[in-house]
Amino acid sequence: MTNTSDANRVGCTATTRPVLAALAAGIILAACSEAPPRAPVAFTIDEARVDFTRVGDSIAPAPDIEAMIAPYREQLEEQLAVVLGHAGGPFSKADPEGTLDNLVAEALLHAARGHSDDTVHASLVNEGGLRVPLAAGPILMRHAYELLPFENFVVVLSLSGVQMEQLADEIAATTGEPIAGWTMELDGDDAVGVLVGGEPVDPNGTYRLATVDYLVNGGGDWSVLWEVEAGAREDLDILIRTAFVEYLGEMGTVTPVLDGRIRNAAGAESGNER
Repeated sequence: MTNTSDANRVGCTATTRPVLAALAAGIILAACSEAPPRAPVAFTIDEARVDFTRVGDSIAPAPDIEAMIAPYREQLEEQLAVVLGHAGGPFSKADPEGTLDNLVAEALLHAARGHSDDTVHASLVNEGGLRVPLAAGPILMRHAYELLPFENFVVVLSLSGVQMEQLADEIAATTGEPIAGWTMELDGDDAVGVLVGGEPVDPNGTYRLATVDYLVNGGGDWSVLWEVEAGAREDLDILIRTAFVEYLGEMGTVTPVLDGRIRNAAGAESGNER
């Protein structure tokens, strides 16, 4: 016996399918037919109003802001006016050797030896990091910030004798840089007669060089410093500016010195001051 409701459902399905197919085809054809062009949307661009305020000496200071920052300004001025030491003469940069170069390199080496637990043989800093010369007379904290404005920390690297020779050649290629604890002669892009502590470099020896993190982390021109493995690097918790301040505090008076630590192989005198 056939169930009437089941028969109806079957018959309905069979009958409906052609209708649904035709309906779907109609929808697809309608969608594919060319639609009438749409009218362009009209719009306008409004320019934003810009007001300029000229800032200069003619603008009177705001009394409330001045009152707020005055104590901090006074405190800062007091700190910057602290006398760190005295310069027995003017210090300036020069190639291949300058009095200012020597002073900062000596301060760097002195600090590294005082803050590291191991021997430090030599130092190197980039001349471009020394921003201003020093005049004869009192050296203030202000001058230390002007001379060494960057927050560069002292780093000590362990280099082989071969690496020290390579580094000396890279220094020669830049016509000389501030160094201490070692000496060399520049013969074009080559360094000859490289001595560390007055002794010839031992290719199989290990030398500890003080420098700054900027140069080790990819700055400067000396690729030898970039290739040092992590285990051969000691990061000291002291800024080169702090090293300079500490050095002046211990020395009291510093005198400009040129000692031929880095010189042209032909025996020419140091280059022009910069």
